[in-house]
Amino acid sequence: MRNGGGMMVADSTGLRSRGDSGAGMNDSQADVIRLLRLAQVGQPEQALVRADELLRAGPSLGVLYARAVALRCLGDHEGAVQGAEKMLAITGARAVTSSAGPMAAGTSAEAEMAGWHSIALAFRACQQMLISEISPQLFDLESTLHDLAQAEAALTNDVNDGFVLATAHTGLGHGYHDLRLYELALPHYEAALRAALTHSAEIVAMTAVTSQLNLAELHLNWSVELFRIRETARARDKSATAARHAVRAQEYASIDETVSYSAIADLLAACADSSGEAAGEVVVRIRDGLQAVEQHGLRESRAFALPFLAWALERAGRLPEALEVAAQACDALPADATWMLTSAAYHTRAALLARAGSESARAALAYGDQLAKTMWRQRLRTLHNARSVQILQRVTLERDRVQVLAHTDALTGVGNRRAFDVRVAELNRSADTAEVAMIVVDVDRLKAVNDAGGHEAGDLTLQAVAGALTGQVRAGDLVARLGGDEFVAVVEGTDQSQATALADRMAQAVSLALGSGVTVSVGVASGPACEAGAGLLHAADRAMYAAKRASRVRPRAVKALSTDQSRTG
Repeated sequence: MRNGGGMMVADSTGLRSRGDSGAGMNDSQADVIRLLRLAQVGQPEQALVRADELLRAGPSLGVLYARAVALRCLGDHEGAVQGAEKMLAITGARAVTSSAGPMAAGTSAEAEMAGWHSIALAFRACQQMLISEISPQLFDLESTLHDLAQAEAALTNDVNDGFVLATAHTGLGHGYHDLRLYELALPHYEAALRAALTHSAEIVAMTAVTSQLNLAELHLNWSVELFRIRETARARDKSATAARHAVRAQEYASIDETVSYSAIADLLAACADSSGEAAGEVVVRIRDGLQAVEQHGLRESRAFALPFLAWALERAGRLPEALEVAAQACDALPADATWMLTSAAYHTRAALLARAGSESARAALAYGDQLAKTMWRQRLRTLHNARSVQILQRVTLERDRVQVLAHTDALTGVGNRRAFDVRVAELNRSADTAEVAMIVVDVDRLKAVNDAGGHEAGDLTLQAVAGALTGQVRAGDLVARLGGDEFVAVVEGTDQSQATALADRMAQAVSLALGSGVTVSVGVASGPACEAGAGLLHAADRAMYAAKRASRVRPRAVKALSTDQSRTG
């Protein structure tokens, strides 16, 4: 069932599947999908044990996510949040820019990492909302909206992995759904369905089923709120839409692995029809649906479906039974039930008691109706705020992207001269006396490469050199292209001997990448960080030119502004 927001119980092991989708599925992805399936069909303990076994072999974003889902299904929302934060510790360290400088935009690895970042942010927001259902004082709407807007902004159209793309959109749909912001959740559920159908291969049936179920539940929750505020025509339209999605889910549920989801689709379709004709038939369908999902270990469906059953019984002229079922709905509420789920149960009971002649129930119902209208107005204000946060996040992201582009060499993806000047200025403003090294690398005879293979060959050579250099530096170091065939690395906390060894590794990396046909000349200079500037660069430059003249292999380092020594690689 759904986590929060709508009419479902707090645990989402049933109706809401957390992006169970994939494309060109590899072994690792298949493991993740199996773990998600275990967690969501009533076996979260087994999923947790298996996830821990897989993680012993090394960190995996997919397995960390599946483990967090298993914890959520066990009701350990704090543990689930910690799982999301472990994912963010990985994705945050590798997002948008590399440690050596700006990355080339649009790479597949970068896009996939951004997708997992989005997944983790949305999942954390959903779990924190569930925690706040138990401890309302912990609810922070601003933080939740920020997480969701940041998750949206991180998710780009460059994500080609169908599993990541569908999971990210599904998570965002869940987050906005939990806030009852149906208008914002809907496009994400629809995007998840498109991603499933476009990218999926082996498990297209599974992804289609879960996406249709999410859409069915969204429209059903939306219709309940509309009925409460007396917008009956719109409510019936949403109920009909929910029924259509449930029927489509039933059509897709044609394989053994989707049997449990087929049972959920049957139950949703019956609930969506509870306000229509043939009330007696709907009563039988809801009861059969409840029995079927509970046989699959999805007992969380009960609190959601009982109010619909109570209304179907009332319409069938069986008011005493309806009152009994309405009381059961209130008793079935879990400790972390959302406002929507709780209000649906108690409103149903009050309305049926009022129809049975209870004056006190009529008074309570009148108050409840006013409260529903107030909550709807509050929902609309939250919707406005959420859209404002979305716009602000997009503007912020675009500003950051422009900033990255302004400091990025368009050809190689490393820093440009501006990025170098900014780093040097930061070092000059500091009082740090620790050593900083500058390593200047110049590509030898690049003109000959251009003459032999054209400018495309020269461009590929520069890109290969940039990749070789960035592969040797640490987090926080900068590699920049100063122009033409010259690069510089700014390496903090590195003395003369360490910088010399690094320069040697850089030359070797270039040789491995390009072979003996292309060589580089390298000069090294070091000095106090607070004195880094033109003098240090000039010293490294002189060392590089000396190396080029000498055409020697062994590197030598120099102290800033001392006698230039050099090497060629």
